[in-house]
Amino acid sequence: MLFYAKKYFWLDLTVTLILGGLGYAGIRYFSLPWNLLITSTAIWQGVVSFLSIMAWTFLIQRGYAIVKGDLYARHLTEALAKEYEGASLIKAIAAGITAALGEEVFFRGLIQQQWGLITASVLFGFAHYGKKDIRVVSHWSYVHGLLFGLSFKLTGNLLVPLLAHGLFDLGGVIYFRQVMRNKTP
Repeated sequence: MLFYAKKYFWLDLTVTLILGGLGYAGIRYFSLPWNLLITSTAIWQGVVSFLSIMAWTFLIQRGYAIVKGDLYARHLTEALAKEYEGASLIKAIAAGITAALGEEVFFRGLIQQQWGLITASVLFGFAHYGKKDIRVVSHWSYVHGLLFGLSFKLTGNLLVPLLAHGLFDLGGVIYFRQVMRNKTP
């Protein structure tokens, strides 16, 4: 579902405000720690988390090409990429920022701290569930939620998954724009 919100800036911004607002309100309501520390170590950890999650995603994508064939893998990538066709660089940056802020404050800041890593990962995956042509890709979101959650659990700093998620979505939109530009008719 959240895959599709990024398609429209106003919807993406609305979802960000709702998730971020609910997350922040929940953090305050349950008296959870608000650890958002901007340090060079946290930035480095966020970048390393992003690179790890990106590498895992490309390995899975390559695995589909090996197991089911290059044509299947290309169609799968294009099915998701078409959701971002025509997205400007500004839109890509906005997608990265909004995903990072709203989703991480809600899923890691509130859900994970209050109800645990697995609950947050499952809810994150469910929130990213898509229609049939990208259903397989939607399943990856459960693992992405787990990996973002682990980066938070290991560091205790919300900036780490926030940065990793933002870079991942920014990179994803840029990559998908390129896939659609290179698509052969």
